[in-house]
Amino acid sequence: MKEKIIISLMFVLLIFPFVNADVIPENSHSLSKCIKIVNLDEFPDVYLIGYITGPMVEGHETYIVEKDKCLTMGYKFNELTIIAANKTYIDSAGITNLKVKKVKIPGEYPNCYTEELSDENVLMSDVKIHPYGGYVDEDNPLIKEEIEYSIAGFADNKLILYKSKQTSEYNDGTLKKTEIFEKPNIKNLNLTIQNNVSPEPQIEPTPVPEKHGFWSKVVCFVKGLFD
Repeated sequence: MKEKIIISLMFVLLIFPFVNADVIPENSHSLSKCIKIVNLDEFPDVYLIGYITGPMVEGHETYIVEKDKCLTMGYKFNELTIIAANKTYIDSAGITNLKVKKVKIPGEYPNCYTEELSDENVLMSDVKIHPYGGYVDEDNPLIKEEIEYSIAGFADNKLILYKSKQTSEYNDGTLKKTEIFEKPNIKNLNLTIQNNVSPEPQIEPTPVPEKHGFWSKVVCFVKGLFD
């Protein structure tokens, strides 16, 4: 029992500075990054939504993506998923009422769960977008990135996003670099979200699943040491 207490205390002491300080690595400099989705006006009947999960989020957080505005994900170790839904559905259901399901956090400790999106009325993009700049090695002259994504459409029950432009700036006299990327050639691409959902869905009250943020996961871990 004493050994378990010592291990638990060591774990908490190690994790505490990890989540409370953004330590600047040696021999590095900051990287400014802004990622935008730029062609929202081509899809006037659709909302794009930023769906955030991670160790510093209880359950999930959501926000409406705005044209030419930098995406955000909160804490650097969170995860950002971009999802799409018809405006009629979101205006009726509400952005905070997306359907989720409880998913057990992998591991041997019971009663430790997180949330996973399970709303059949939204489409997710599988493009991994990480809008946190952070730091790069001092030998790397890159200091700023502006990345633009565009909506290609909807296919195979997914939101299709693609990188359409990237601008990079450097601190060693290298000229600003701009890259343009072409729209992917995807078969059966739709320009509207195809579903059979009523424009005014009836939202049935459901029990709110138990939410576990970062510290809850730590508690689950520590509790498991004493089981």
